[in-house]
Amino acid sequence: MKKMEEIMELLTEEIESFHKSINKLEALSKNFRDLKIKADASSIEYQIKDFTKEQRKVIEIFEEKTTGIEQKMKSARITPNWLATLFYITITIQVLSMSYFGYHFIHFENRNKAAFKRGQKQSNEIARRYFEDHPIIYEDYKKWTKKKDSVPNQK
Repeated sequence: MKKMEEIMELLTEEIESFHKSINKLEALSKNFRDLKIKADASSIEYQIKDFTKEQRKVIEIFEEKTTGIEQKMKSARITPNWLATLFYITITIQVLSMSYFGYHFIHFENRNKAAFKRGQKQSNEIARRYFEDHPIIYEDYKKWTKKKDSVPNQK
């Protein structure tokens, strides 16, 4: 019986502690029922607006810098302007000089041919005048040319 009494005491203590826990739980649940939670996203919206403003500024700065770089790339050259101008002038001078020398070379050949014909004509005239002045020598020349034509080729 003594044990029963002890068990009963323990059970009563447990039941009392259980009731206390239930009372606490009911009080807390009343607090939660009375508590009204509002879904307020205004602070998040404010932060998002600030972030988008900052991103727009960053994008504007990026676009300004890229347009500046694009303009510099368009105006950039491997060679400076004065070197390109010098190159074009040099090429022009070379083409003109080659044209000039080519023209004069062609005419030089024509002039040589014309000079040869003139010299041949002048030498024939000089020889004819000489033979007209010296008919005896002309007769000897005719004999010599006939001998020359009649001699077989002795090679």
